[in-house]
Amino acid sequence: MKRIIGIILIIVGIALAVMALNRHEEDKTIIDLGKVEIKQQDKGPSENTTLYYVLAAVFVIGGGMLVTRNKA
Repeated sequence: MKRIIGIILIIVGIALAVMALNRHEEDKTIIDLGKVEIKQQDKGPSENTTLYYVLAAVFVIGGGMLVTRNKA
């Protein structure tokens, strides 16, 4: 049972890391006049991206610990 929970934690951690990577590039359309568009590109991380990275690391490390733990 702990092994299954560990695998689920690893999958959730990887999903959080992918979400954090996708939040780095956001294009916001400011003005759209037919064929003319003015966009604002935000290449930096958003406010909560660091939290996603930390949670992803915790989930992956915790899941790895549960999966590799020897039965005593």
